[in-house]
Amino acid sequence: MPVILITKNLKIYIYPKDHDPPHVHVVGPDCEARFYILSIECYQSYGFSRKDLKRLSKFLEENIDLLVQAWEDYHEE
Repeated sequence: MPVILITKNLKIYIYPKDHDPPHVHVVGPDCEARFYILSIECYQSYGFSRKDLKRLSKFLEENIDLLVQAWEDYHEE
């Protein structure tokens, strides 16, 4: 499972050949979340505060081009 980005103690992954819609997995100590890439919407989370999720959303939005490209690279046919 390739790490796409790292911020502080969080790693952002995209699993090769994972299901649609495009999304990322954010993993840290005792916390995990999943965000849709195109809308930067969190659709599953545990261990994160609302404040943490808001900061994380902003970080992902700032890196959306990289995330879209990484998803396409890992899911091209």
